[in-house]
Amino acid sequence: MSSQPETFSAKEPVRNVRKKRVLWPQPLFDEPMVLAALKKEGVKEHNAYKMWRGILHDGHEDVNAMDHLPKALKTIISQNFALLTSTVVKTTESKDSSTTKLLVKLQDGHLVESVIMRYGCVQFSNSVLESKKSEGLEVKVQSDSKFRSNPRATLCISSQVGCSMGCTFCATGTMGLLDNLCAGEILEQLYHANKIVPIRNVVFMGMGEPLDNYSAVLAAIRGMTDVQRFSLKYTQVSVSTVGVVPRLLQLARDVPKINLALSLHAPNQEIRTQIVPSAKAWHIDRIMDALDEFLFQQNAVCSRPRNVLIEYVLIANVNDSDETAHELGLLLRDRTIILNVIPYNPTEVPFDYKPPSVERTDRFNNIVRTYGVRTIIRQELGQDIDSACGQLVVKTLAGKTSASSQPDETQAGKPPPDVEDIVGGGQGVFSPPSSPPIQRARLRRQAKAKREEVSTTANEVQQTQRSQNVFTTLLKVIFVCFMAYVLVVLDRIQGQR
Repeated sequence: MSSQPETFSAKEPVRNVRKKRVLWPQPLFDEPMVLAALKKEGVKEHNAYKMWRGILHDGHEDVNAMDHLPKALKTIISQNFALLTSTVVKTTESKDSSTTKLLVKLQDGHLVESVIMRYGCVQFSNSVLESKKSEGLEVKVQSDSKFRSNPRATLCISSQVGCSMGCTFCATGTMGLLDNLCAGEILEQLYHANKIVPIRNVVFMGMGEPLDNYSAVLAAIRGMTDVQRFSLKYTQVSVSTVGVVPRLLQLARDVPKINLALSLHAPNQEIRTQIVPSAKAWHIDRIMDALDEFLFQQNAVCSRPRNVLIEYVLIANVNDSDETAHELGLLLRDRTIILNVIPYNPTEVPFDYKPPSVERTDRFNNIVRTYGVRTIIRQELGQDIDSACGQLVVKTLAGKTSASSQPDETQAGKPPPDVEDIVGGGQGVFSPPSSPPIQRARLRRQAKAKREEVSTTANEVQQTQRSQNVFTTLLKVIFVCFMAYVLVVLDRIQGQR
């Protein structure tokens, strides 16, 4: 384990005192709000889905212009809801046009950010590649790597205003939790982004801890994957979490087909609580048990092997030592995961963190791979506009601060896959391991072996009990026969007298 600097101390998660938000008008994309309003007035729910289909598939923006909808629904919507309750007040483009950052203002004045990341069109920069070039080292790049994948766009979306987890490397953690977004406001970010470029994938890696706003995030996921609304596949939606154990287990039951990314950042409880203060609530052992349960539930319903992405922000002299790498390899081996090594991006946090050197990053990565763990080194998207991992710090009109987005990256010189391509069983670009990890079949075999072991044990117990019962019955019969014989003998003796 690497030694910690004397000045290094983690702050506790910050929770600001806040009032419950009252939204008026309410977001039209918010399924729970719309259905509750229709139910109150006795309007059938299926009309709401007709309305959403008309907006998102047929291009209607005025509900009153949809002739196939009942007048009662139109009245309810006109009086209580608005197509958009948020506005994009600023867009920022990266120099290479790979990234667009959206500053979204909510109706109560709160500001959040979304990031559109474009893949397959440009050759993105990479910290490892650029550092090696600057040091005069030879770098081999595949000649066909630039345009090897089809153009596509991923949206990094926010679920909260601020965050209560307090991760010490992330600027969002310095804000505390200001408020939760409702499902409609989350979906409005996707609607705004689709106006700029068609979005293929969504990752909950923006501001906030998604599982700390579970009901809204779950409703938003269902809106994204509903064929009558945004029509994304489950494999095109990813949720990133620091490990809120009860909600992680619930997520495995509610939507096991989505992609999961776990922000781990350390292989043991001691280092993790310093980097992620909220880890004090859930020990790393409980988080890994919950991860195993999610993998089991996911692979039980999916037709092909799936992986969980393990996110690991690598910070110099904090969690990047050889010993830490070996410990991480031991923790992750024999799990269907991919380790995403993220060299620390300097941002506005009250800690003197430094990114690791290229050599240290490569060595850490290579050590973990010796345990059969597949790895990728994250490639920077939008670093020049402060939209890389942990960098979303927005100095807004009111001087507020918002933060934390985690776009995807790859190792040097190779085309960047996005999260869904990596964890969804696609052919993402990653460092090959020394030995293959277990796959879905192995998980099933293990589960089957456990069930057979339990069944065998139960059968053995039953057989033992039956044997004991037979033996006991036999003893009773012998005893009764013996006593009868004794009585007969005694009777004859008495008769002779």
